[in-house]
Amino acid sequence: MTTKLTFYDLLRTYGVEPSEVRLVRHSNKEISALDAFLDETEKFTEYTSWQKHGKYGKSKYLAVFCPARGTTSLFLGLWGIDGHTENKDLMPKHLALLQKHGLPEVWYERSDRYNLKLTSTMLVLSQRLVIEWGKSTVSWVQSKNKDVVQIKPVNSIGDFTSFDSILLSYTDLQKLIKDTDSNASWVNALSAVNGVYLIKNKNDGRLYVGSAYGKGGILGRWASYAKIGHAGNKLLKGLDPHYFEFSILEISPSTMSADDVIARENRWKECLGTREFGLNDN
Repeated sequence: MTTKLTFYDLLRTYGVEPSEVRLVRHSNKEISALDAFLDETEKFTEYTSWQKHGKYGKSKYLAVFCPARGTTSLFLGLWGIDGHTENKDLMPKHLALLQKHGLPEVWYERSDRYNLKLTSTMLVLSQRLVIEWGKSTVSWVQSKNKDVVQIKPVNSIGDFTSFDSILLSYTDLQKLIKDTDSNASWVNALSAVNGVYLIKNKNDGRLYVGSAYGKGGILGRWASYAKIGHAGNKLLKGLDPHYFEFSILEISPSTMSADDVIARENRWKECLGTREFGLNDN
């Protein structure tokens, strides 16, 4: 009989007592949890710090997760709790922290603030460890053990599922190109097709339409973005590629001529208005 690995097993392996840990699963309603953790870790920590009185109990640590596929959750890290300030004792400096990060000032009126610091403990498992959290109706703060579903290889972005479900962050694109062995399903899929792709600049919503044809398929073209950010496109230069999100508008077989793929690219530029209102200059 095979014994399932649990999250508590991992905590003990790293010398952490499970009874001292609260499990926190952020949704993506107020912030994009994974993006905030990767791009604005200080803001993400501040976001996690504000909770109603007693929500974190007497825990010494928070194990923080974000949504993954279905009812699973992705581990982001372990934060230590160094005391907290009750709402009645909050000071203007605490309000200034909310204002600094653009977080709701109403929290200052009704929440306690916990002093959190991201620890190095278990950080090697960040964005790799997947647990079974349970249905969305389950409380987002728990002190309950969870089964481990998967520990992904280093730099893995998960298994490829379908072309129409791709929403790839720039960070994940870099991981994909850096470590093709850990992302073999993505490599096989994206290198086998040509097509028209979309880049959204999440900072302002502007769109860029591009196409891939010839050797290497879409993967070959996207590798240029992973390397230098803009892949030589004029209006993408000077923008922070970490705000880019990559998706595919349509795929085409590798046998389709370059002229036909470019014609489809131009059609999408017209449909989406990316020359007039977006990031295409031609």
